[in-house]
Amino acid sequence: MPIRDLTDGDDLRLNEVFADADTPAAHMARSLFRPTSDSPLLRSVIAEVVPEVPVGAAAIAESPLHPYRAWAHVEVAAEEQGHGQGRELFEAVCAETVGTAVEGLDLRTRVQSGSSGAGFAQALGFTPLTTTRVIKVAAGALPPSGGGRAEDLEIVATGSVKLTKAFLAWYTAVNKDDAVGPLTIGQVNNAFLSEAVGAHGAALLDGDAGAAEDAGLSAFAVSYAREAEQTGVEITDAMPAAADDDEAPTELILGSMFETREEAVDTTSELFNAAIADAELLLARLSVDADVVLEVTSGMPVVSALADRLLEAGQASELYRYETLTGPPAEMN
Repeated sequence: MPIRDLTDGDDLRLNEVFADADTPAAHMARSLFRPTSDSPLLRSVIAEVVPEVPVGAAAIAESPLHPYRAWAHVEVAAEEQGHGQGRELFEAVCAETVGTAVEGLDLRTRVQSGSSGAGFAQALGFTPLTTTRVIKVAAGALPPSGGGRAEDLEIVATGSVKLTKAFLAWYTAVNKDDAVGPLTIGQVNNAFLSEAVGAHGAALLDGDAGAAEDAGLSAFAVSYAREAEQTGVEITDAMPAAADDDEAPTELILGSMFETREEAVDTTSELFNAAIADAELLLARLSVDADVVLEVTSGMPVVSALADRLLEAGQASELYRYETLTGPPAEMN
């Protein structure tokens, strides 16, 4: 099967042969199908049965926020699956990484839970690392509570140093299983809190369930504008954008500073339950007038417990879930 470097215009041809991506995470994975480049570092290949008639593609890209691993994505047209083209593409793109900064790095890929893509990735040697659920909370589903705590809520600019420092500590903590690199305040702001990625507003909640080093701050939330341009390798490590339509809900990152504690999480402690209550209070305040969608990973014990509670009570619904898988270094495949 002829395999060559992916070039300009191939992404459009691939869109014609692939079924429509049915989740934001799938759209983001396909964003890696761009021409090979050195900045950002990306290697991509495409397979064709005849010239300009592609059947699949594969890409491996650096992850600026997680420099110890790289993203990988392989996709083959539905009617061509099961004939070995996917493995050929994967081996070809791995070969393209030789001599680059991603050679020898562990790989990560995102797949829909239970999908054929998950089975294919596991056949290549990938294993589950984390599970992510995307849940929706309808406007008004959580009536505002804690009326006596209005003074604890602070609306801040997304460029706030206090917010950025809290976000950095939280993001590092909830990615313990997928270590981040040494990040600067500027890198965090550019990747998650800047106008360029659609950061629209932010709120902080003070309380007693914060991290030991900053006990005054309990939780934070960042909302994202619907028209945000969430494309490119850098944003692959962030939350996938919701569908782009008039009814799209507000996208929200909700973080609990309890999740930054170094000691093991005691899910029966009063502080843990207080952290859940604070996160719920912040979520309730921000979902009064608009539907809210948030991403909940298995590395977020507080927000995961809150999501479980809301789903069980019928106050939230799960839109979809996906798995992040870890694979062996490219050079070993």
